[in-house]
Amino acid sequence: MERPIAFTPLLGINLKDLEQVFKVAGFEAYDPSRLLVHYYRQRNPEIDLIEVYPKKLRSYLKEKFHTQSLQPLISESSIDGTNKWLFKSVDGNPFETAWIPDQNRQTVCISTQSGCKFGCKFCMTGSLGFKSHLSVFEVLSQVVSIGKSFSHVVFMGMGEPLDNFEVLSRTLEILTAPWGYSLAARNITVSTVGVLPALERLGMEHTCNIAISLHSPFAEQRAEIIPSEKRYPLRDIIRTLEKIPFRRKRRLSLEYLLMKDFNDRYEHAAALGALIKHLPAHINIIPYNFIPGKPYRAPDPQDAENFRQVLNSYGLRATIRKSRGYDISAACGMMAGRTTLSHELLNKPVLKF
Repeated sequence: MERPIAFTPLLGINLKDLEQVFKVAGFEAYDPSRLLVHYYRQRNPEIDLIEVYPKKLRSYLKEKFHTQSLQPLISESSIDGTNKWLFKSVDGNPFETAWIPDQNRQTVCISTQSGCKFGCKFCMTGSLGFKSHLSVFEVLSQVVSIGKSFSHVVFMGMGEPLDNFEVLSRTLEILTAPWGYSLAARNITVSTVGVLPALERLGMEHTCNIAISLHSPFAEQRAEIIPSEKRYPLRDIIRTLEKIPFRRKRRLSLEYLLMKDFNDRYEHAAALGALIKHLPAHINIIPYNFIPGKPYRAPDPQDAENFRQVLNSYGLRATIRKSRGYDISAACGMMAGRTTLSHELLNKPVLKF
């Protein structure tokens, strides 16, 4: 039988919260960051091993917090080395996580929601509709529970990260803080369709990389596949990006899903180049991954190369990105979880003690 969550998960707690806990309990003389470094950076869930804390404090912390994380229900492996895991939230909603090895980097692709309310027409996740926001505990569980080392984290899984901004913000804090996982902000990328004003908050309050799902330089056509274009127009997104400081190694990426006979013509590349040539952006050209039931097709390789060369002629850096994990539906736009979980999965324990 699965043990119920009877107290607060330590996974997701930040230093400010823990300082308040120590103060209220009368332990303000002790350094709370020792616990967080022990748990986050050293990956040690055993509070009793923090010997600089008195036994009374350790007992109090064990009564106050649990050190478990959500565990995946199912895992899949791709022929290219990509792995994917299915989780269920505390409320029983499905979400997925991918791990992509690539030479000297290992990237965890994490979800911030179960499903998505933005309904992008090319995306399987959008077809599911919205199930729930994930908590910081559920988001970070994806990083710590898969049993893989990682050098990079991308918020490119299920959901729109900026639609769950407070959870995203706290997660970024814990990933980058010296008392947290101490991951360099330049190794973290948040992908978004461009939710305003949350995009500006992300750009000003954090220093991670930002990736914008662009997919067409023409507002009317973009609105066909990204309904949020009507609420958050590309012109306003670009104005916001112009305000954000992209200095040193911080990167702005514009994601362009290339679809045959839809957005792959010369006029698309030329209009895109003229629109964004003043931005310090790198363009990722992503050949569309065929998804059953969707009307879009992959472009011809030569058309993708021609598109890249037109962007280069505007002084822009553009690369054609190779998709990973296609055979296990882990590639771009393919994460969909499961619309229903079997009775067996619904009752499977998800907390690791």
